[in-house]
Amino acid sequence: MKTNVRIFAILCGLLVVGSLKTEAMVTEMGISYSYKKSTFDEYNKIETQSSTASVSFYIWERVALELSYTNGLYTKNEKQPNLLGATLRTTTQYTDIYGADLILVLADRNAVIQPFIKAGGAQVNRRQVVQDDNSGNPWEIKYSGISPSYGAGIKFAISQTFSIRASYDIIQTPVDDNTKVEELSGRIGLSWAL
Repeated sequence: MKTNVRIFAILCGLLVVGSLKTEAMVTEMGISYSYKKSTFDEYNKIETQSSTASVSFYIWERVALELSYTNGLYTKNEKQPNLLGATLRTTTQYTDIYGADLILVLADRNAVIQPFIKAGGAQVNRRQVVQDDNSGNPWEIKYSGISPSYGAGIKFAISQTFSIRASYDIIQTPVDDNTKVEELSGRIGLSWAL
């Protein structure tokens, strides 16, 4: 994990140094949060939440490099029947995603509505812990890897520096050495141009 943080820091540093030659670089910071809870009954429920922070460096008028960090938590409680009655199983999944995407804005930066597309890559680190109520020992699954990411969205300018941003993102998350799962997420957040 320390290696991932170092790579992320090096990319940020290279981008800042490389952009010093531009006349007026615009930097945009953004945050978003999502939460969902589905309760089927007292023993069967799913709860998810994630938060994302990002910084975008506009290299040219309509092109930006976005660096982001997402932290996610997924918890699932389910009562599973077995020969002796039922077992309550709790699955908790912790996710850290370090992303770097190139964004192409399809409108002028001063427009009120600014659609965009993006593509890049992400380092995904996942840890899943499974615990049965009648078992004292939980088991753990860990996986990580570099995954392609892409998406599209739209930004609504409220003022010259403040906007609301919505996006639809896709990341192909590694499950093991041979399998990847395509994860879809819709996000709404706030961004500030500096």
